[in-house]
Amino acid sequence: MILYLHPENPEIRKLKQISERLKDGAVYIFPTDTVYAIIADAHSKLGVEKIYAIRKLPKDKPLSLMCRDISMASNFIEYLPNSAYRLMKRVTPGPFTFVLKANKNLPKPSVVHHKDKQIGIRIPDHIYLSELLKIHDSPLTSTSAFCDDEFIIDIDDLESIYGNQVDGIVDGGIVKMELSTILQINDDSIDLIREGKGYDRISEEISS
Repeated sequence: MILYLHPENPEIRKLKQISERLKDGAVYIFPTDTVYAIIADAHSKLGVEKIYAIRKLPKDKPLSLMCRDISMASNFIEYLPNSAYRLMKRVTPGPFTFVLKANKNLPKPSVVHHKDKQIGIRIPDHIYLSELLKIHDSPLTSTSAFCDDEFIIDIDDLESIYGNQVDGIVDGGIVKMELSTILQINDDSIDLIREGKGYDRISEEISS
């Protein structure tokens, strides 16, 4: 089912309905500042299991956490170096995934099968997700909408492939096929894992 939100002032009533359904295990597809993402409440075992099933992912495949802001993200990070904090503060919300050492507060349904103690954090810069995260009181687990080795960027293709598997697809039009830049945050360095959208904004601050 394709859902429509106002592009400048998303309807709070609709977002609250989505938020409540996410808490009950629903799964949605939302546009992001990169590609479309399949999302679930990070604390919902049912929702997270649906994502793994829909994408046919191995259970030890890490998923990202989408957070409202650095404050929310810090609840799940064991240590955030000052250099990384300054960078995150400057470029978020934005098309970056930060891989950090996680603490024991991580939502168990989202990481129960993870072998390491790290998590990818995203603070997306898209009005629909930003407004949803203001309403929703927990982070979202997410992964890209991907099928047959291709990212799905057209709303009609999303409906054809995922329409019967998710609870709703929020129409963001045809998005550009741009991936997030992935950065590994260590105690004394910020290392590039994948060059993607926004890389030109940070290239001088990281080691490749």
